[in-house]
Amino acid sequence: MKTRKCILLPTLVVFLVVASCSKEENEDLQNLPQVHLKSYQSGTHDGFFWSLWTDDQGGYVNYKNGPKGNYSVSWDYKGNFTCGKGWSYGKPTRKLGYNCGVFSMSGGGTFGYYGWTKNPLIEYYVNEKWGNTRPTGEYKGTFTTDGAQYDIYTAMRYNAPSIIGTATFRQIFSTRKTQAPTGQNMTISFGNHCYAWNQVGLTQGTDWSPAAILLTEAYGGNAKGNVNATVWLISE
Repeated sequence: MKTRKCILLPTLVVFLVVASCSKEENEDLQNLPQVHLKSYQSGTHDGFFWSLWTDDQGGYVNYKNGPKGNYSVSWDYKGNFTCGKGWSYGKPTRKLGYNCGVFSMSGGGTFGYYGWTKNPLIEYYVNEKWGNTRPTGEYKGTFTTDGAQYDIYTAMRYNAPSIIGTATFRQIFSTRKTQAPTGQNMTISFGNHCYAWNQVGLTQGTDWSPAAILLTEAYGGNAKGNVNATVWLISE
């Protein structure tokens, strides 16, 4: 996503009043001096990769790493942020479990599994829960996995922040028909999503090296919320 050195502590708390940057991975940004970086932090904590990115807007985002795959975040923010815990690389066959024990989200936003591929550049989401508006786009089909129905959507982003700087790229996402329950152990068989996407012509990139996390994201301005969630690996 972005670059910025940070100090890793057993538990990290980040308070942000004004923050910003484009979504980049640290190694990519070394060669992108034109990108204006402000608030991106990432690292490893208790065996998991974590990251926090915000744009340059007012309000606050309070992110905290918990034990193993747990994290919490609360916010009252006027811009866009992404944060979460997971893995430093993606994998098209990964199966993960999660429990979203606390979920409150007003305004625009989503919660689920999130990452990028390269060659080509693709931003992908599995949307499990959301704020005021269910995430949609150009509808491509419906499928069932892990006991839930998902709609497949796609959208194009033009001159938008990405892991390689400002770029044009495709988004691919699955959105549950109904939001996942709070406080229950859930499963995301990501390979089933990739298969369904491929079946409707939405292929992903060949490079899965970018990070993949259990995401909390807010966007659209004047968003408030509180999430406490835990992720774990079932298989790769």
